[in-house]
Order: sequence, then C-alpha cells, then structure tokens
Amino acid sequence: MISLKFIIASAILICQGAFALESNEQRLFIMEKSYHADNILTINAQTDENCKFVQTEDQYLGFYWLMGGTTKKEIHPMILKNIKEKVTFVSINENVDNFKVRMNDLKDLKNDLEDISLETSSAIINSECKVKTTIKLGPSANYKKLNLKRTYCEVSTNFFGVPNGCKFLELSGKDDDTGADLKVRFNK
Repeated sequence: MISLKFIIASAILICQGAFALESNEQRLFIMEKSYHADNILTINAQTDENCKFVQTEDQYLGFYWLMGGTTKKEIHPMILKNIKEKVTFVSINENVDNFKVRMNDLKDLKNDLEDISLETSSAIINSECKVKTTIKLGPSANYKKLNLKRTYCEVSTNFFGVPNGCKFLELSGKDDDTGADLKVRFNK
C-alpha cells in the first residue's frame, strides 16, 4: 500500500516540475483583433537553462488563447492550423538563440518592408534570459527596428458577417535602439 507521505511528496515534485517547465516560457508578442476582442492570441517560445530555444511540436513556437484577456486556453486544432499559416516558422540559427518567423498577413497589406519576417533572439542579460522579437521597418519609418509586443487587426467581414481579413494591421512595441514607444499601421 502506498503511503500518504509518498503520495504527497510525489504531488509536490510533479507541481515543481510543471512550474519549472512553465518558468521557461517566453512571451514573444500578443495578437489582438476587433472580432471577439476579449480573446487574445499569445505567441511564445520555450528556452532552456542556457537561454537557448527549445523545439516544440510547433517548431519553436507556442500558441494559446487568453480568454477574456486572463484565462489560458488551448486553441482548437482547425483554428491553430489557420494561425500557423499566418505566423509561419522559417528557420533557426546554429546556436539555437535566433529564429525567424514570417508574418504572412503583411503580404495582403500595403507596406514598404523589405522583409515580412520577424527575428526572435534570446540572450542572458544581467543573469536573466531575455527574449525579444523584432521587425525591421521600411523607409517610411526610417528603417527603425521595432521590438514587437502587440499586433492589432481591425477585422473586415463579408456580407454575412464572417471575418475575411484585416482592414489594417497595427504593430506596436518599442524602438529597439531608443526604447521609445513605436507603432506602425499597414492598411489594405
């Protein structure tokens, strides 16, 4: 018969293991939209104890909903397939501390970007693993690098009210060089 102490100790170890795994989750950015605005899509990656990215089933990317902006929820597989077509993993470097992701929604919008890819990098800064996702803006924004924190899509709908794309996509975060707030908008 299993003792109560053994069961309690096992439960504590399982909880600690689950916490250790979650502590390596690094939020890359969030995606918000006007349609069902209270549900926020969170894009993340996992890092190991050396601040290197850990491959997941989604090629280094993780996705989940924040329902009502607070409650974490898995994404339905059919919706997740659509999301992965919009946010596509491209490649990772040899050191496993830098990877590229393509923002395919930008192809359908007017922009002056040379590349619609985001660059996600990890580094140990002041003994802490820091992750950032940047995009190099075009000449209209003086080629600044945006440290992306949030995207916002103003959703367009068809005659029946079914979403069919973005009227505009807004990217916001910080200027990677100065730390000042930075926001750009790309229209249809």
